[in-house]
Amino acid sequence: MISFDELIAGKGVFQDRAVLSPHYLPESLLFREEEVRRIMTSVAPVLQGAKAKNLFVYGNTGTGKTSSLKQVMAKLIERNDPRVYVVYMNCRVYDSRYKVLQKVITTFKPHFAKSGYSFTVLYEELLNWVEVGGKEKVEGKHLVVVLDEIDYVSDLDDLVYTLTRANDDLSKGSVSVIGISNKVSFKQRLDPRSKSSLCEEEVVFPPYNATQLQGILQQRSVRAFEPSVLSDSAVNLASAIAAGENGDARYALLLLLRAGELAEQRGLKRISDLEVEEARKLADEEKAFEVISSLPEHQRLLLYSLALLSEDVTFKRLVEDGSDKLYFSGIVYEKYVSLCKKTGKEPRTSRWYREYLSELEMLGLINTVQSGKGVRGHTTLIKLAYPESKVKGAIEKTLLSE
Repeated sequence: MISFDELIAGKGVFQDRAVLSPHYLPESLLFREEEVRRIMTSVAPVLQGAKAKNLFVYGNTGTGKTSSLKQVMAKLIERNDPRVYVVYMNCRVYDSRYKVLQKVITTFKPHFAKSGYSFTVLYEELLNWVEVGGKEKVEGKHLVVVLDEIDYVSDLDDLVYTLTRANDDLSKGSVSVIGISNKVSFKQRLDPRSKSSLCEEEVVFPPYNATQLQGILQQRSVRAFEPSVLSDSAVNLASAIAAGENGDARYALLLLLRAGELAEQRGLKRISDLEVEEARKLADEEKAFEVISSLPEHQRLLLYSLALLSEDVTFKRLVEDGSDKLYFSGIVYEKYVSLCKKTGKEPRTSRWYREYLSELEMLGLINTVQSGKGVRGHTTLIKLAYPESKVKGAIEKTLLSE
């Protein structure tokens, strides 16, 4: 059995497991040269004293969007142009126009971090700093604001309008916006004016195929694992599994990480297909609960309502399908409305409810089927894709602590 001494000495299967982290940024991004070139083309005007184009970048999770943007931003900062500034933020944290604007200002003027300033004061400070303010005293700065997971901003139309229209109030310099989203359909929710401003240029990141994922895993595994630990077969299997999961490179890397951890737990010196297959079960649940924790509030409330119904053994209004419990859509909505009232939230309309169901199914958290013979009328039946106790627990860690 492996010991702590061996782990500390680096004699387990890992050489540097951080290389498999989604936060690790490799020196070179494989299979994203064209996307990187297009992003660079959009921001390049700032190096010539002009405004960068507003850019919207989208694609599924794990397709290299954030890594590509960070690589381009790093190259831009390396130019050390005194007129060019970049601010990156994740909108899961900075989820309103005020928070975004305050983050931008405090990057250059830290004393604005304390709350209490009005939106107008922050906006005027931004304009003043871009034109000539700050210790730099550089006239006409060109600011690029990168908003990762931009779809989490609650008042997004107001934010986009504020940042893009700031240029009308500037006599020198410019403000440009780069939005990143995992939701391909997200831009359809924007007001037409915001959509026109934000989507001045668009870059779509397609899913990786199995061959590309294989190349990515081979690149990372050289540094992540000790020599001869990872079999070619295990790499091919992880690539094939991830290719079937929307070409998600993060998922492929997670498979190798969990497979390596299983191998270490068992004192193995080589990672085989067996460890990858077992890692798949762990990774699937981990991925699902990561998605659950990041859901918007009302989608979590809806999912929690379904989990409560599934856990309630006294509840009879369901359809049994083997071992599965299928609940009538209307019953789930009633439970959601009841839960909203108990928690002091205003329930969304049935139209929004149907959209939430569609998104939860797309994320693989629920399954829906249309009722058939034996069920009166035509309705949607819903079931959880994961055990109700685990779903309930995952939501309680976030929803009920807020």
